[in-house]
Amino acid sequence: MIADPGLPMALARRLKVALENFLGQELDNDTNWVVETEDFSLPVDRQGEVELTIHASQLKDSYGWDYVVYLTDLPKYEHGEPLISSVNAASGSAVVVLPSLGFLRKRRLIRAVLQVLAVLHGVRDPYLLSGGRVSPRTDPLQVERRIEAADVNDDAFETAKGWRGRALLLLGMVRSNRPWRLVPSLSTAMAAAVATGAFGVFYTSIWSMADFLPPLRLALISIMSVLIMGSWLVLHNGLWELPTGGPQREKRVIYNLATLVTIFAAVLLMYLALFLVILAGSLIIIDNQYLAMQLDHEVGLAEYVNLSWLAASLGTVAGAVGSSLDDEESVRRATFSRREFERRQITLAPGKEREG
Repeated sequence: MIADPGLPMALARRLKVALENFLGQELDNDTNWVVETEDFSLPVDRQGEVELTIHASQLKDSYGWDYVVYLTDLPKYEHGEPLISSVNAASGSAVVVLPSLGFLRKRRLIRAVLQVLAVLHGVRDPYLLSGGRVSPRTDPLQVERRIEAADVNDDAFETAKGWRGRALLLLGMVRSNRPWRLVPSLSTAMAAAVATGAFGVFYTSIWSMADFLPPLRLALISIMSVLIMGSWLVLHNGLWELPTGGPQREKRVIYNLATLVTIFAAVLLMYLALFLVILAGSLIIIDNQYLAMQLDHEVGLAEYVNLSWLAASLGTVAGAVGSSLDDEESVRRATFSRREFERRQITLAPGKEREG
């Protein structure tokens, strides 16, 4: 197996032993299966795609392999549907597209790899695996559609059908983007948010306002602050892809939805971290008797939570302004998986023809 750096390579290494056991037990127990993993990234062409078939023979000769399976986190479409896997029997190669497998995808990944290797090895269909360990019959989100190869030199495909297939692709893209990586890249935004949120710890007017506002109003303020920061990050850093007509329209919609979910998930993580920091600071700094004197009533944990809640919302709005000072390319790199970042660099670069 070869895999893109990062999450795909980590998954390949994690599945190595389990995959060898499944291959021996379920596909061909007369063959001595050995799974090797290599961190090898195929080049991205001008259309933002990767092609394995033209490199397969060289890879097999270089490593002494019988078959080569490539795990990639670059989303692909085939016949208007998200591609799960493609197999070329003539070249002894296959591609498995990780985002199309969804968010929690270890079982689906094992199944997909077994399926493509069964085709390459010329043995029975792994859909019939026993015991329900990797059988799609036990999967409530079965979405696979097979497209057989017209000729031995052509590719056979498995795609994800319907709205559930699109939902899995969207979740898989967000998983590949890893929203938690974005938070450390927003250092200036976080600094501005913490500095502004600190006002909630030291200024009694914010104490009084937080105590007066009902939970619904505080929740609406939170939502507004997250929307402001998320929208600012998308627009300021050029993360939105302009829509195009024709067959590429759905791809643009999915790409933009994945970007929005990734950004807002990262902002929510930052908001939660900010809230916890402010809450800890307020519990340490503000004496409960002094707070009760300022609010003219007994106080408990709820008053500290409300104070931190409002302060975190104010800090998040300030963080949106502070994010303007963060390096735009660093934000883009942190927002997207490596392959998605490379695709955007090629297909959205100024002066180049946009993807049709």
